[in-house]
Amino acid sequence: MHKLFFILFLFVPTILFAQSSNYWSRNFNEESSLLSGAVVGGGSGASAIFYNPASISEIEESKLSLNASLFSVDILNAKNVWGDDLDFYDSRGYVIPRFLSYMIKLKKLENWSFEVAFLNTANFLTESVNYVDKEIDILTHFPGVERYTSFAKYSNKIRDDWFGIGASFNLSERLSLGSSMFVSAKTIDYAYMLDIEAGPVLDYSNPIDFEDYYSAKYYKQEYLRFTDYRILWKLGLLYMADQFSIGVNITTPSIGKIYSDGKRILHKSSQSNITDPETGDPIPNYLIVDYKEKENVNVNAKSPFSISTGITYHNPQQTKTLYITFEYFAKIDPYRLAEANESDNISSGPIIIDGSSSDWLSFVSGAKQIFNVAVGYRWKIKDDVLLFSGFRTDFNFKKNFDYSPYAESKTIKSFDLDKYHITSGITVKVLGQDLITGLQYSFGIERNQKQFVNLSDPVEYNRIEHRALQGTRTNTMNTMSHSISLYFGATINFGGNKIK
Repeated sequence: MHKLFFILFLFVPTILFAQSSNYWSRNFNEESSLLSGAVVGGGSGASAIFYNPASISEIEESKLSLNASLFSVDILNAKNVWGDDLDFYDSRGYVIPRFLSYMIKLKKLENWSFEVAFLNTANFLTESVNYVDKEIDILTHFPGVERYTSFAKYSNKIRDDWFGIGASFNLSERLSLGSSMFVSAKTIDYAYMLDIEAGPVLDYSNPIDFEDYYSAKYYKQEYLRFTDYRILWKLGLLYMADQFSIGVNITTPSIGKIYSDGKRILHKSSQSNITDPETGDPIPNYLIVDYKEKENVNVNAKSPFSISTGITYHNPQQTKTLYITFEYFAKIDPYRLAEANESDNISSGPIIIDGSSSDWLSFVSGAKQIFNVAVGYRWKIKDDVLLFSGFRTDFNFKKNFDYSPYAESKTIKSFDLDKYHITSGITVKVLGQDLITGLQYSFGIERNQKQFVNLSDPVEYNRIEHRALQGTRTNTMNTMSHSISLYFGATINFGGNKIK
């Protein structure tokens, strides 16, 4: 058994890029993925420990499932993120994470089946920068135009690795009950920075210009990083008839917190030399900054309660199979994802940003209730060749979510869009082993979302949003996401004999 755990750590996956606020973006790179995860009612194979632990009992022999890494391409194109015609674009080619599972059938325990697995349920990475350099008339007390420059940087990485053990027991010939326990290791690494400056256009031939140079400035920086380890459970039931099977799976919230590490929070905001354009009076300069790490930071990465149900139907010849699965994810009320007590001296100057500096080192989160559906189809072309296809929805749980009583400005900025996945592939049995290959295409489109910032139409001081050197954000951000992934995997069957 110690060799198995060594293999689990050996095959820790590389980064995968997918949307951070979608529950069904995961891929386990075997038959269940090619069926778009519509396998709660049976047919989940090595991913039974996740989709429905009761279906672990479907195995007749011990088997090791290993998925090699092939190539995937993601493209994220978001229009007007930083302002009108100031877009966000990120494209990547990368290696798909590996999935490893060992399913165990013991001869002395005929009614029991076991499984251990390493899998990944969420991986996300996107980053971009934007730079603006133009001459505009923005400072009201200076005649003529000024040089306006801004630099914005965004990076968001989210990863959730699961290590699990599960077991299934045959209550009767047709009914089985199963349970699995997972340790979840969720990592968030988020950074956002905005640096803006405006000042008179200098005459380089006149040294007097440099003696009394004056510029207006605005600066904003957010940083959050942690890894949170938690425990959650799954409980499943599977009923198998001659031509169909029905399954139910319940997933608990991640209620058992084990440990957190790598914790860091930074929040900094400042502005200087800003004049009220209506009165001509100077607006007080300020600097608010604080940083905490390690034991001074408390994190609480919640996951939702969910319940899924599925049905699998075979034709009388057992050559064609239809899979349907529904899953409901419960709402997570707004809560503090990460927080720390502020230092006594975080502010220099009056506190006028967002009305207060309370909760200065807090990030908030939450989730809407979501209902997803998946459909899969398997066609047995001949005894050693199976064709798979599938489709699933993947609705975003943060889109238009109400964070009250917390301020939305305390959230992690993200691109929140619904996604849809189309899958197809084939399994070929060679020398008694199953070789699997397939393709997934994913897409998502979302229109009329609020911009991160407006750098295309800046004003000296924005009274609506209480921000300097920026315009009022509009609901003109349009996001498109496309992804193509190629899979290859193998299931190694240990003969027809059970382990003694």
